[in-house]
Amino acid sequence: MEDSRKALQAFLDIISFDRIISILLLCLMAWLLLVLIQFCLNQLNKALPKYRLIWNRSYPFVRLFVWLSVIVYSIVGIIDPHENLILAVVGSISIVVGLATQEPAKNMIAGFIIMINPPYRVGDMVTLSGHYGEVIKLEWSVTWLRTFDDNTVMIPNAEALKTAVSNANSGALDEMVVVKFTLPMLVDHKKAIALAREATQCSPYTFLNKPIIVNLGNEYDLGEFLQTITVKAYVMDVRLEKKFMSDINIRVLSAFKKARFYDGQQTPTH
Repeated sequence: MEDSRKALQAFLDIISFDRIISILLLCLMAWLLLVLIQFCLNQLNKALPKYRLIWNRSYPFVRLFVWLSVIVYSIVGIIDPHENLILAVVGSISIVVGLATQEPAKNMIAGFIIMINPPYRVGDMVTLSGHYGEVIKLEWSVTWLRTFDDNTVMIPNAEALKTAVSNANSGALDEMVVVKFTLPMLVDHKKAIALAREATQCSPYTFLNKPIIVNLGNEYDLGEFLQTITVKAYVMDVRLEKKFMSDINIRVLSAFKKARFYDGQQTPTH
């Protein structure tokens, strides 16, 4: 008990008003530096959108380095406690902190694992805990998603490691998009495939450096056999996924209607 009192008194002695002000100023400078870095990265995203994912992925590591530097310098450079004091204080509060921060500690450890061995990174389109969206921020304890409904979802990192993660683009700027169409069985399937491919190639959102795949299938629905045309193509930017899907639907359906595929008058060409 006496040792604990001495440790507490020594701790109070070294926490002077000047040192507190110095630590607060250091934290303010670190925060301003991170704001400046974030602003510069946003400008780079606008000037060089092709490299947007690279800029965004570097920020979590920069933020981690800055705050670790602040913590280390505050302890070693400003407070400069005696070694025995450090051991005494750590021993006194370790049990309390351990009990109070079990869940946050789990999330922070999971966040560190995600940064070192990432199942996803900033800019990826992922499905986490039933939510699908873009990873906009990766912090120590939580991952932030932006869905296509413009909702921001916060998911604890420990939860992300416990469940299966579906990653649509795995670090690439482009992403595969799948759109399915159904047609009457009598429609000329070769013509339908050609029209679907041509319409997809004409979309301004199509990433033409990767192949466009059109698959033919069939299904039985409501007592009727139908043909299915499945278009698999890559959108040039993951953020344009929904616009790309809508554009493909408009172009392909317009081509099918112009060819009168839904009039019930088409017969297959031999």
